[in-house]
Parts: sequence; C-alpha cells; structure tokens
Amino acid sequence: MPLRGLSDRRKPGQQVVRRATRADAVQILELVSPYAAQGLMLPRTLDQIASRIDNYVVATDAAGHVLSCAALEEYSPSLAEVSSVAVSPTQHGKGLGTQVVLGVERLARARDIEEVFALSLTDNFFLSLGYKACTVSRYPEKLARYDSLAKSGVEIVPKRCFQKVLDKTWSAPRLVENIEVTAKRRRIAG
Repeated sequence: MPLRGLSDRRKPGQQVVRRATRADAVQILELVSPYAAQGLMLPRTLDQIASRIDNYVVATDAAGHVLSCAALEEYSPSLAEVSSVAVSPTQHGKGLGTQVVLGVERLARARDIEEVFALSLTDNFFLSLGYKACTVSRYPEKLARYDSLAKSGVEIVPKRCFQKVLDKTWSAPRLVENIEVTAKRRRIAG
C-alpha cells in the first residue's frame, strides 16, 4: 500500500517518504545499528527487519539512500508502538524523523489501529507531534517484551513513554516530498 500524496518523481536534493521495500532492509539495519549499540533503541537483526519490512516507513534521498526510518510494532488490533525511529546523523534537524513518524501513523490508521505509543529518551520530539506523556505500565504487552529481552541478556535502558490516539477525529497528516523546501518555507514564514 503506497503512502498517498507522494510522487516518485524525484529531483536532486529531494527526499521522499515511502513504505520500505525489501531492498531497503540492509540500509535500515545500517541506520539503526549505531543507535542500538548506544542503547538508544532495541537491537534488530537483518532477518527481523526483512521479515517486518511492511511495517517500516523510510525517507530516502533522490538516489534512493535511506536517510531515516521508523516502524510500526503491532501489539493488538487497536494498539501499536512507533519504534525504530532513526535519522542519519548527517540529516538531523531536517524534519526527516517527523516525516517517518507521520508515515507510521498513516500506516497505523490504514490498519485501523486507534492508539500508538512510543518510548524515547527525550520529551520534545513526540510531544511536538501531539503525543501525551504516560507511563509504560499502561502497556503490559511492552513490559512483557522487555522482560523477555532482559532474560535473554539485552540491557533495557529506561525511557519515557508517550501515547497518541488515532481515533475517528484523527486526520492523516500531509507528507512532504521535498522536506528541505518545506523547512525553508517554515523559516521564512516564522
């Protein structure tokens, strides 16, 4: 299922936000692995990413290189986690993290998921996207996953939890094709 409103006609300097394909799996692994090594996110293997590739949204440059990614981890028909949010260090501050999270929200809504949550070491990112602070104890499914991972030797770094309801009043955010142009417009308008 393509993300609506996006064209694949790219010009130099343009980023495109789209559903990930199997061909993106290696680049996603390369993007998330340094964050996992720092304990900022849970580790992923190439097989895990490839088997769940339909749950990933990526931002790519004109050449198709993955610059940012995020994934949707479903826990029930109405609940999912926004996970694996990663942006290439050279691309920080360009809105790519926001765009892939908005893409994951669109994917969640297309699957009739009404509530998403995310865990983060920082508050501002998810709060700026309309998420509300909550406690991870609200999600026993996540706590059970953490327990299982901890028993297998994975170190779990405590993070803050954020939640967003994607009910019938939620409307799909507009995704942008050229993020740099949009950022310039915001600076000019602001």
